Amino acid sequence: MTHIFIEARYEKTSEYVFLDTVIRNLGFTEEQYKIICVDGNSNLVNVANKFKENTIEGGKNLIVFDADTPATGYGFTATMKRINQELQDNEMQADGIFLFPDNAQDGIFENLLEELMQKENHAHWFDCYSDYEICLGDKYLTPDLKGKLYTYISSQKTLSNTKRKKLGGGQWQFNDIQYWNLSSPALQPLKDFLSKNIS
Repeated sequence: MTHIFIEARYEKTSEYVFLDTVIRNLGFTEEQYKIICVDGNSNLVNVANKFKENTIEGGKNLIVFDADTPATGYGFTATMKRINQELQDNEMQADGIFLFPDNAQDGIFENLLEELMQKENHAHWFDCYSDYEICLGDKYLTPDLKGKLYTYISSQKTLSNTKRKKLGGGQWQFNDIQYWNLSSPALQPLKDFLSKNIS
């Protein structure tokens, strides 16, 4: 089985649900993979036993984390170096590492989601949101990218009340083409990584 270790704290997050959606869309079944939340980008050591047990059993271990940015003290190169050092220090074997947004640039999971938003279908929303940010100006804090993404999906009138209630649990309707473009070239690096490494 392939274990995929992610930064999220628990399963009811947009990151977990998104990754699960992409993997299922690639044709993999739940018997082939398990997503494991590690609760932060420096907590791999807390799951060292799961890594080692899966390796002994012939499974694969993948890591899917944020690259982060130099402003946070990391960025793609520094994060990759830190993860590899943590793996080495704890005698853990990873069969693949992917860093959001595209396994090459600095950034985070939300940068990838922003690329997948259906901007043409919801041009009016983007115009309004841009005006909102300008209006707040220097007098107020503007929402961060995660807040913007949540506002985007939660403001959709086409969501049923049942679906709306599930938004807080990460159910952001990633399979719905009205809101997200999972055929975007921006998603291809992640799809390629998962297709190559899940068995």
